[in-house]
Amino acid sequence: MKEGLAINNTEIKELADHKFALDQHAARKGQAVSKIRAWRIWPSWFELILIFLLYWSCLMLRADTQARVAFKDEFKGGKLDTTKWILATYKSPDSSPGVNRGLYVSSALDFTQGMLRITVQQHATASGIESLGGAIISKELFGFGTYDFEMRMSSLSPTPQGDGTASSGAVSSGFIYYNKSESEIDLEFLGNENALWVSSWFNLDPNFDPTPLQKTSDKVDEPALATRFRHYSLVWSPKTVDVYIDSTRVAHQTEHVPQNPAHIILQHRGTNSDKWGGVAAVDVERYFFVRSVKFTPRGAK
Repeated sequence: MKEGLAINNTEIKELADHKFALDQHAARKGQAVSKIRAWRIWPSWFELILIFLLYWSCLMLRADTQARVAFKDEFKGGKLDTTKWILATYKSPDSSPGVNRGLYVSSALDFTQGMLRITVQQHATASGIESLGGAIISKELFGFGTYDFEMRMSSLSPTPQGDGTASSGAVSSGFIYYNKSESEIDLEFLGNENALWVSSWFNLDPNFDPTPLQKTSDKVDEPALATRFRHYSLVWSPKTVDVYIDSTRVAHQTEHVPQNPAHIILQHRGTNSDKWGGVAAVDVERYFFVRSVKFTPRGAK
């Protein structure tokens, strides 16, 4: 009986040792399972972080894209957007007593064709020629960057796509300007020359009027500026002014480059001169169309 009991006790001890070994193995396995479970939880948090970062990146990309164009108007609202523009109602340049009484008037602006149209009308009066045109001025000032204009320069066509050529007695332009040419860059179309003049002005002392010595000009002979829409890009940097028409560079200027922010101005005015703009075309209406204008700051991606 004792011998049998001894054998049984040995078996029991072996069984206990075996169970202990199994328990140890199970414990190690449980730890491994816990680690696996923990690992499985960790990627889910990792994925959430990735999703958050991706979402944030999309928001930043969207914000950056929206911020790229700081100013834009396509003139499709049927009227002037007075949150962006000021209507000019004053004497226009090239006015001279007894020769040409030039005025900017609100009636010259029209938006019924899904874009901006500015008309010039000229009439003979007892005191000389009266020239009625129009202009709008951006409320904001803008600095270095790219200014894009979709324009059909002054012509005889009352519709955007109609037939019509340039005529004497009118100047149409999209340009930037501030305070007696302290900053000024012109894209100015002369009806009598059927040509564009690109001019950069930098008046260092705005207490005085600018002089021709403070500007750089280039004449661009391009016969189709008045007969159809063209894309004009004015690229202004601290050291250069570059102008492109339909992606082709037509002017590169490095002197008298203005340095201060300026207003965007769109204008169409009547002239009566044997030089700038030409002699008046009495009772002949001329039309300047602007489909869009926008500004993108320098350095925007």
